[in-house]
Amino acid sequence: MSDTDKAERVAIVTGASSGIGEATAHCLAKAGFSVVLAARRADLLDGIVADITAQGGKALSVPTDLSDAEETSALVRTTLDTFGRVDTLVNNAGYSPPCALEQLDREAMRHVFDVNLLSGMQLLAELTPVMREQGGGRVINISSLSRYVGAPLAGAYAATKGGMEALTACMRLELSPWNIKLSLIVPGFVDTPTFDKSREAGQHLRDDPNNPYQKLMSDLDDFAQDQLKSAISPEEVGKAVVKAATAASPKTRYFVPKSARTAARIFGALPDHLSDRLLLKMYKWGDWA
Repeated sequence: MSDTDKAERVAIVTGASSGIGEATAHCLAKAGFSVVLAARRADLLDGIVADITAQGGKALSVPTDLSDAEETSALVRTTLDTFGRVDTLVNNAGYSPPCALEQLDREAMRHVFDVNLLSGMQLLAELTPVMREQGGGRVINISSLSRYVGAPLAGAYAATKGGMEALTACMRLELSPWNIKLSLIVPGFVDTPTFDKSREAGQHLRDDPNNPYQKLMSDLDDFAQDQLKSAISPEEVGKAVVKAATAASPKTRYFVPKSARTAARIFGALPDHLSDRLLLKMYKWGDWA
C-alpha cells in the first residue's frame, strides 16, 4: 500500500478520551490514519486532537454520548461528512460499575449494555453498507480477560464483553463476502485511569458498614493495586489495534500481553469447581477465602 493510500485511511475510536482509547488514537495516527475520537468529554478529546495534530497527524474530536442512539448515528454522519469514508472502527468504549449486581437497578444495567455493547453494534450496523461500498473495512472490538476469567463485582461488564465476542464471531461470517474483517483485542491488566475512577465512584459503598460486599470491595482494591505493579501500558494495546487494522490477514483474536492467552486457556481448561476454588482464594472471597 502506498503512502498516499495510508494517508487516506480513516478510523473511528470510541472511548477515546483516556486509557486504551487515547493510546489507540495516537498509535493509529502515527500509522497514517486520520482518526475520529469519540467520547463524552469534549475537553479531553480536544487536548488529544491537539497533541496528534502537533505531531503531524490528523484527528477530529466528536463528543458523543454512546448510550444515546441519535448521538451515535451523528458520529457516523460527522465522520462521513468530514472524511467521506471509514476504513476502521475500534469499539473500545466501556466501563464497569463499581458494585455488585444486586446494587444495580434495571436502568443502570441497561446503561452498561448501551455503552459497552449496543453502541458498538449500532456503529457496526451503520458502517456495514459504507464499508461494503468501499470494498472492505476492519472492525476491531476490545474485549477483556474478564470474559475468560471470572471476577466478582464484574458481572454486568463481563456479560457485555462476552456479548461482544459472540457478536464478533457471528459478524465475521455475516460480513465475509464483502472483505469486512473483524478482530478481537483481549487485554490483560492495563494501567489506565479506570481503576481510580471506579474506586472513586464506589466510595460510598466502601464506606457503608451495611454493605455485604464491603470487605470484598476492599480486598479487590488491594488486588488491583498489586496487579498494577505488572500491568501493561495502554500503548501496548494500541499497537495491537494497529496490527489488526493494517495486517493483510489480521488475526481473529489478539491477546495483550501473550500471557493473557495462557491465563484464558488455563482457566478455560479447568473444571468449573476447580476454577472457582482458585479464583475465590485469589480474590479472598467466599468458601475458600
